[in-house]
Amino acid sequence: MYVTEETRQWLVSETEALVEFAQKSRVDAGFGTMDAVGGIDVDAGAQLWINCRMTHVFCLAYMRGNEAAKEYAEHGIRSLLNNFYDEEFGGFFSTISLDSHEPLNERASRKEAYAHAFVLLASSSGIQAGIDGAEELFALAKQAHEDHFWESTGLVCESWDRTFTENEPYRGVNANMHTVEGSLAAWDATHDITWLSKAGSILHFVLGSAQKLGWRIPEHFDVNWNLLPNFNEDCPADPFRPFGVTPGHGIEWARLALQFWVAAGTVEDSERASINADDAWLASIPEAAISLYDQALADGWNVDGAPGIVYTTSYDGEPVVHERMHWTVCEGIAAAAALATYGEDVNDQTLVNRMNDHFDELCDFAIAKIIEKPGRWTHELDRNNEPSGITWPGKPDVYHAYQCLLMPIIPLTASFASAVKN
Repeated sequence: MYVTEETRQWLVSETEALVEFAQKSRVDAGFGTMDAVGGIDVDAGAQLWINCRMTHVFCLAYMRGNEAAKEYAEHGIRSLLNNFYDEEFGGFFSTISLDSHEPLNERASRKEAYAHAFVLLASSSGIQAGIDGAEELFALAKQAHEDHFWESTGLVCESWDRTFTENEPYRGVNANMHTVEGSLAAWDATHDITWLSKAGSILHFVLGSAQKLGWRIPEHFDVNWNLLPNFNEDCPADPFRPFGVTPGHGIEWARLALQFWVAAGTVEDSERASINADDAWLASIPEAAISLYDQALADGWNVDGAPGIVYTTSYDGEPVVHERMHWTVCEGIAAAAALATYGEDVNDQTLVNRMNDHFDELCDFAIAKIIEKPGRWTHELDRNNEPSGITWPGKPDVYHAYQCLLMPIIPLTASFASAVKN
């Protein structure tokens, strides 16, 4: 994507500020959950998904020339190996105490596909960055994924108890979305075609399901992958399983679909069958990504009298939860940049212009409403765009913000790690 020198300088300086802010989260156990002013929320413990995402960001920062970030990346890899890994039953605890480094409570000992996908991401980025222990961490993450989460359906299940005995009777697209991300990163780091095949399998299901719903992403399913349209109707603002449709996820899937499309385009013809990607389906992916992005913005952006992307809607696109999450705007910026880059590559100037307009509008909104000061992004706004905290109190991590600022200034590749490394 073409950006002016002024914009490029802002993007770079803001990524540096985010990394500086993220350093405040370091604790002995790994990385703590930060509150609204950057302090550590002790009661929240150290959470697996946050530790992985912070480790991933520090790996990217190190590969971009921030030498100080290496120490934090190494700390993240060590903490995942030494504190989060369950030596007795395998897999990784979801949350540990900052003091004892033991599971914070019974639920914290559960093994969750969502968080394990981020272990794949962090370890893959660690491999690309040359961080000690990343290969070992990846091997443990791969084993847990293949032994317990990947199912014969070509999708991942949701979660297990600590012993991997009780499988939760729910299937979710959110965990599968981040498994696509982790799989693309794993393929980039290891060149094992199996990971690209897994990403393709999940995308086949999700893109096909979304098309049937007018390019809205279905989220909640039973164990046989039958849609549960009323799931969490009584808890619509759940942070991980909100009722209805999440426009931000439609945007995020658009970016991931494009990243898969780029990756699949580099595979030899003889390997195409192994990644579930025939020529016709591959050729359809960019248009599917555009459809997902357009529908998500039509449903979510500026639909209730104020700018911003609403958290959730009904399956008909009517707003349900009006709070605006910072990550939805971040993903909007990243996907607009990715689609603009795609448009430049295929000489579609109309698409380029349209995505540049979206990019500018979303960046302006972030600067005006989300970014308190360099590196400090408010994670949730109410429907009047005032700071809120119903779903996301505090500033837990910098992953979405960091990646969205990178996308306009890097090539469109399977993973952020390979883009910044090259």
